[in-house]
Amino acid sequence: MSPVPAKGSRQRIFLAGKGGVGKTTLATAVAVGQAHGGRKTLLLTTDPAAHTGLVLGTAVGEDPVAVPGVPHLDVARIDPAEATARYQADILREAEMRYAPETVARLREELNSPCTEEVAVFRRFLWALLTDAYETVVFDTAPTGHTVRLLSLPLSYQQQLQVKAAGMEESRAVDDAEAATMAQALAVLRDPHQTIWAWVVYPEATPIREAQRGAAEMDALGVPPGWVFVNQVLPEAACVHPLFRQRYAMQQGYLDGLSGQFPGAVQMPVPLLATDVVGLVAVEELLAAMPPGVAMGAH
Repeated sequence: MSPVPAKGSRQRIFLAGKGGVGKTTLATAVAVGQAHGGRKTLLLTTDPAAHTGLVLGTAVGEDPVAVPGVPHLDVARIDPAEATARYQADILREAEMRYAPETVARLREELNSPCTEEVAVFRRFLWALLTDAYETVVFDTAPTGHTVRLLSLPLSYQQQLQVKAAGMEESRAVDDAEAATMAQALAVLRDPHQTIWAWVVYPEATPIREAQRGAAEMDALGVPPGWVFVNQVLPEAACVHPLFRQRYAMQQGYLDGLSGQFPGAVQMPVPLLATDVVGLVAVEELLAAMPPGVAMGAH
């Protein structure tokens, strides 16, 4: 692994995988570790089912807020409904100042299309990916399929850009600027010095297979896997009952096969803890149980 990123450098860490494998708790621990290292950090969830607020013991909304007790750490979530409403309001506010009522009316109708929510969420994602306000952004992503769709720059997004620019003499300049932003985003995602893509699995067949499929799709987009977190690994010393000895052997078999299933990725086993990860004390315990250097963002 390379050293911890230099002060002032940007790093983006994504945790993805099948729903329910522990992405939120691991993402929270990684973010807390980054903040402990003195890096201005944002923990951002794009998963509507995430329980970040429960884990941290603080309210989480669309706008970043400081996490009590953890200097340098902010937390936020992308709420699709709120992101869409803000996006629509921003576009219409600008249009009402610049265009004729009939153009505004047509734009309002177009903004009610099904793709608007996807565009709004994607714009928030782009902000988090490219912002200079944070040295580290840890993304607790939605389940795998949604994440791949989000990162594949859907055609609907480009179509909506055309709608936004409708009636503008400078529409080509607007389109060029948006295209440049998306190109910059992809460059950041594909740069292993700026982005770590971590897959989270249990040492079981189904989550590993789903993560493999997602990793293959991401690799096709030029984003190779950096880490594989293997969550809730049974400690050998605790497996005295025959049932748990058998489960331990099964898990070790899956661990042995991961290097071939995720070529080039660093394997990160995380042991099963005795209690739920709820509250900062439990997050700190999880952080301490993670492999050395991981939380600080070493490659």
